[in-house]
Amino acid sequence: MKKRAVFFCLASFCFVVVLLSANQEIESEPQVGKRLFEKLDISSQSEVVSIEPEGKMVDQAEGDRANNDPIAKAMAQMALVHERTFEYPSYSEPISDPDSPYLNWNQFIEVAIPILNGEFIASLNMEKYRYFYSEPIKLELKTNADFIHATLDAVSVSTQEVLGSYLSDKGQWQVYPDRGWPEEVRFIARLDSEQGSDIVSADIRIYKSIAQLVSVGQSFAVGPDMIVPITIKIDEAGIYRVRANLYNVDGRPIATLVQKKRLAVGEQIVELKAFKAVLPSGVSDLELRHFMIERMSGFPGQRAGYGNSGSGHYQVGSFDSDSLTDEPYQPSIQEQQQAAFLRSLL
Repeated sequence: MKKRAVFFCLASFCFVVVLLSANQEIESEPQVGKRLFEKLDISSQSEVVSIEPEGKMVDQAEGDRANNDPIAKAMAQMALVHERTFEYPSYSEPISDPDSPYLNWNQFIEVAIPILNGEFIASLNMEKYRYFYSEPIKLELKTNADFIHATLDAVSVSTQEVLGSYLSDKGQWQVYPDRGWPEEVRFIARLDSEQGSDIVSADIRIYKSIAQLVSVGQSFAVGPDMIVPITIKIDEAGIYRVRANLYNVDGRPIATLVQKKRLAVGEQIVELKAFKAVLPSGVSDLELRHFMIERMSGFPGQRAGYGNSGSGHYQVGSFDSDSLTDEPYQPSIQEQQQAAFLRSLL
């Protein structure tokens, strides 16, 4: 998913650049024999090829062109970023950025807004963005204005129906959603102060759990991959995407692991895989965190569904990455075609 999104962004950018170039009547240059991905030979055959290291990608003529043309230089740099995603399989991508969205996929983003004619600010804060109906929702009104009391309304985003109202003199609430509530809910807090009244709101999602994480097995080696079996109880059949983040037990994130599989009702096993290149060398004590169990949309108009995995840390045992084979990752045919298309636009 991540690689596909990056590719479409790059392709769209390149298309816009081509249009701008045409409007500015930029003269086209002769075809250069070698392109950015000079070792990436895509033909009608289904061969899997490796990608040449970065240092051999651009010949002198292409380099001069990129240095003299800012547009070409930007395109070449973006193409290089896209190519680097081929170093790891999509099912096992390293986490090197401490702000990676994979580390906080269910984060609620608090937004402060001006209130009372801009003299003060206020925000409505919650612990996370997605909830299940068995969970209480804790809310807090944060503001630098002195208020006498505050009320909270839960409102259906689609129908504007008021689902419940709650009063507080401290701006804190704990709400237990009813199973009849819709998926999209907006909380609207109204504060009353000596300066007047104003409101602040925030939206969340509330799901009926359609799957449950049962257990996480011990890791074992198969070829270049560390395998971790995950047992899930499925209430609604469909194509599921299961994601979890791999950590050292000391809390350092290593990689995000994802697998898609069609699952029937009942207890099913999904195997998450960690590619050798993302793992620490030698023996490490590892665990999985931040599970996301998603039943993907099966047809237009069908909403995705989610399963409840809790918020625990799941030990996968002590694993020796030296027990894995050293096979390099081979880009799929689709990834090769994406790179070839990108190359043709340069």
